[in-house]
Amino acid sequence: MRKRKSSGGTEQSEETNGGERSLGHQGQGYRGEGGSTVRVVRVSAVGWLCLGLAVGTVCGGPWLRDLVDLIYGYRWNHTDRCIMETPEDTGYGVDFCRTPVDCGVCRDVDRIEEVDVDSLSVEQFEERYAYTSRPLVVRNASINWPAMEVLDYHWFKNIYLSDPEILEKEGDECWFNRYKTPEFRNLRSVFRLSDSRVSMQSGRPWYVGWAVCHDKVAEELHKLYQRPTFINPESTPPKKPWIFIGTPGPGAHFHVDNVDLPSWQAQLAGVKTWYLRPPPECYWSCPGNLQTTLYPGDIIVVNTNVWFHSTKVTGSELSIVITNEYD
Repeated sequence: MRKRKSSGGTEQSEETNGGERSLGHQGQGYRGEGGSTVRVVRVSAVGWLCLGLAVGTVCGGPWLRDLVDLIYGYRWNHTDRCIMETPEDTGYGVDFCRTPVDCGVCRDVDRIEEVDVDSLSVEQFEERYAYTSRPLVVRNASINWPAMEVLDYHWFKNIYLSDPEILEKEGDECWFNRYKTPEFRNLRSVFRLSDSRVSMQSGRPWYVGWAVCHDKVAEELHKLYQRPTFINPESTPPKKPWIFIGTPGPGAHFHVDNVDLPSWQAQLAGVKTWYLRPPPECYWSCPGNLQTTLYPGDIIVVNTNVWFHSTKVTGSELSIVITNEYD
């Protein structure tokens, strides 16, 4: 017996040698001799199902998130709602997760402003620069510090090696970064350099930075510099500075910091060029890269928690920089 669909839409069936096959609107079924029904899915439906699975797999794969991060220029932590910074070869910072920057701090910054220290009062500094994240170079700000005449590689080497216990101190407060000088495992290895390497007569360029977590060293350093004159005298006195020292060549790679406060950095010796750029979340809101060069006696004020920054030592002299935060 054969049942077919009538003009009124009723279902018809077709009897075959092995059983009865039902024909319907959505698919086909086959009823065997034992009375069981087997659904037959159209080939086109299987194709669409496979296509859907493929699209779902592709769109839900981990590479899509990497592609989105690449487009935005940063890696977003969807759980903690923050931007992840990792110590990758590209140089984007240290390992932490930061709050997105309010792009208003860089929207109208198209250059690093410069002013002579004699033309900058405490009130002017606080009103325009101190807490606005607007970068500033203050010329001749440290020109009268004793550190300008005293500090060099050998001064640091002598004081750090004067007491064996100084270099034994370790911990988070004793931050050390060898940057692109892989042979430096710690601060002790820095003071094992040969005189010819220090004087740049042999070997490759080198550049390091460290936090002065050693009380004796910090006390001796404080005798050689003071709070810049444009910093409010009621602000917290400098305590534990950072030192950055290196030969002409690459300095710090592009990165953003994770410190408590904005900072000033005094160029005591050598010449260093700074490169700043807005954080990637402000790419469409703020001007592009900024650049300035510091000479002995100059100070740069920059919020390194906001501005991605890198440096390069230029000229022919060893570069020495002392850094402190301010509030």
